[in-house]
Amino acid sequence: MVALCNAYGKPLVSTSANLSGLPPCRTVEEVRAQFGDDFPVVEGATGGRLNPSEIRDALTGELFRQG
Repeated sequence: MVALCNAYGKPLVSTSANLSGLPPCRTVEEVRAQFGDDFPVVEGATGGRLNPSEIRDALTGELFRQG
């Protein structure tokens, strides 16, 4: 994870594969379009979820993204 953060130059804070304000990537092609060809991708099933997961602050419970 540290290597990924260092390679990207920004922290990774969730399981989503998207840049802030852009829709979540669901395919390798969409990841490449947002992050470029050199971004590491582990290919596999997405689990069939239709909506992104909910994100909350673990200490305060503040909702950052509705799931």
